[in-house]
Parts: sequence; structure tokens; C-alpha cells
Amino acid sequence: MRDVTARPRRVSLGPIALTLPAVVGLLLFFVAPFVTFAVYSFMTSGLFDVSQPFTTAAYETVLGSEVNRTLARNSFWTGLFAASATIAISLPIAFWLRYAAGRWQVPVLFLITGTLFASYLVRIYAWRTILGRRGVLNTGLESLGLIDNPLEFLLYSRFAVTIALVHIFLPYTVLVLYAAFGPIGSGLLEAAQDLGAGAVRRWTRVILPLVAAPAASAFVFVFVLSAADYVTPEFLGGSNGIMLGVRVKENFIATGDWPVGAALALAMLAAFVLLYALVTLALHLVGVRRVRFVT
Repeated sequence: MRDVTARPRRVSLGPIALTLPAVVGLLLFFVAPFVTFAVYSFMTSGLFDVSQPFTTAAYETVLGSEVNRTLARNSFWTGLFAASATIAISLPIAFWLRYAAGRWQVPVLFLITGTLFASYLVRIYAWRTILGRRGVLNTGLESLGLIDNPLEFLLYSRFAVTIALVHIFLPYTVLVLYAAFGPIGSGLLEAAQDLGAGAVRRWTRVILPLVAAPAASAFVFVFVLSAADYVTPEFLGGSNGIMLGVRVKENFIATGDWPVGAALALAMLAAFVLLYALVTLALHLVGVRRVRFVT
């Protein structure tokens, strides 16, 4: 028999070369900031500086502050209201676009996508113009004789912050839910109707279970970004709409207490991870994974 000398296998660099940019990007923009914040949160505070020794004083300050607890409640309720309102508005819009828009589908999708190019600050200032004391809404209500004095609660309140956040994140959730409706053929809804399911039953037994996972993802997305926002509360929140994001910004920029700012940011991150885990568990308990597998 002829001896066959085993040749060494060549290692293909193709997969490594393709994944390397993604790995470097993750390390640079996600892991490195997280590690930096984690280290800063355990260091001793200076004026716009940190130094040794390592300590847990920043976390004690964050968790023991009554102001932080109040702002955490504000952040939670604002994020919850904004996310719930965004999903509630986006679901019927996405449903209409998928099944009933007809020739209006492409123009409406173009308009929704076009709003994403509008500046974040422009939309915030637009709501200041609408909700202000002499804004469009108050002026219109006065001209109709519905009010005698401007409504002061519209601006510089949690209401104003929530409205602006819904406006900002609505296009994203509409597009996500529109894509979620894509695999659900109209024949499935027609079959449910033929079997005697009314409009409410079709929504609760057919539509909502199939879009529950994308809707939950969109909900978490809006909640996290809304609860952590600091630009919108600063422009529209006043004293009643301030949230934890503003507190983080102040610690880094105004007071220079970097360890407290880092500890507060990590505490918010931990809360958001807990929310994600709870939403995932809830979806698992109601059988969404099984429904998605069947479809």
C-alpha cells in the first residue's frame, strides 16, 4: 500500500475576516464604555476626575438618595406611558398599512420613513411651539371659546415629555410592527372569520399572539430610550418632568462627580436588563414561543 502523507489543513480566514470588524465594533463601542463606567463607579470622586482608593460610596449615594428614587419613579412612569401609547397607536396603523392601505401603502410608508430624517431637536421645539402658553393648541382653544386662559399644564410637565417621546419613537414602532404583520397572510384572518371569530376575537386570538414578540421588543425599545432620555425632559419637562437621565448628565457635566454618574448609569442599565428578563419570561409563560414556532 502506498503511504499517503497527510497534508496540513489550510485554515480559512474568510469567516474570521468577516466577523472581526463586528467584534472590534462591539468591543470598542459597547464593552469598553461599560468597563470604563464600571471602574469609574468604584473609584473616589474628584472634581471632574477620579482617583483611588476603590470604594462603594458612589453606589451608596445613588441608592440612598431620595431625589434619585423620585426621579426613578418619574422615569418609570414616563417610559411606561410613552411605550404603552406608542404601541397602542402603532398597532392599528401597522395593521391598516398591511391589510387595508391598498395604493396608499407606499406613500404612507414613505412619509413615515421620511419623518426619521427630521432632527430630534426640531421635533422637541415643535412641541414647545404647539404646547406653549401662546402655542398653537392654546391659541386654537381660545379662538374657539373653549378656554378663557391658557392651559398651563400642557408644557413643562410629564404630559409634554410623554407626547414628544411618542412622536419621536412612533415611526420606529410602526415599521417594526408592519414588518411583524408581513408573514401573517390575509387568508389566515379570513379563515378565522369564516370560523365565526368576530373582530375582537380575531385580534385577541389570532393577531396579538402572532405579533406579541415584536410588539414586546418595540415596547422595551421605547421604554428604555424614553426612561433614559435627558434631552426631552430638559426642554419640555420643567420641574415635574425631570428624569434620571438628566441626573446622569448633571453628574458628568455640571458637578463633575463621575463615579456617582457612572454608578447611576449602571443602576439604570441593571433595571433595564431586569425589565427585559421579565418581558421575556412573560412571553414564555403565555406561550409566544410555541405560537411563533407553529407559524
